[in-house]
Amino acid sequence: MDYVKLNKSRHAVKHFDGQKIPTVDVKQIISAASLAPSAHNMQSWHFVIIESPEKREALLSEVHPRNQEQIRTAGSAIVLFSDTDLPERSREIARIAGAELDDEMLERYNSRYPSMFEDYDELTESNFLSINIGIITMNLILAIKNRGYDSNVILGFKRTPKVNEILEVERRYRPELIIPLGNAAEKGQASYRLPQDRIVEIR
Repeated sequence: MDYVKLNKSRHAVKHFDGQKIPTVDVKQIISAASLAPSAHNMQSWHFVIIESPEKREALLSEVHPRNQEQIRTAGSAIVLFSDTDLPERSREIARIAGAELDDEMLERYNSRYPSMFEDYDELTESNFLSINIGIITMNLILAIKNRGYDSNVILGFKRTPKVNEILEVERRYRPELIIPLGNAAEKGQASYRLPQDRIVEIR
């Protein structure tokens, strides 16, 4: 689909018809979204597809009441996490990519980047993770729409280790967003956009 047309067709949807999305579709959406760029190609994101009705219901205890119904009726739900162990993430890339990386890149992932990340203070690390999660989120939302489904981004939940406990996810991963997706029960509406002269300057 044309990029502008794709963006114009995408609107936040909070009411779904409850029809389950095949897992293969969700995995393909995530594969497409994962082509997103990231700082130092660290790909510091982690996806959890919630298929178990019990897990989905348990997660609702951490979600603001106004957001619960869209999670209940969505065809699928993805919880997006950031990997807070950036040094280990870097070394993992080196281990997994192996022969696909030349010696210089292997040195970066095994030594230079881990050393840099170990020097990050809490705010620097948090900013790094938040920027990268924003990039992958937009890719994910567009990939969902391109696949023919609708979605929403939920910020209204408790981003605490309780989410990790419910979903049995390692504590190194920080919960960031919940993305319910599926077939819309009610059509989304376009939101107002500021005119270009309010958001662009030329010097």
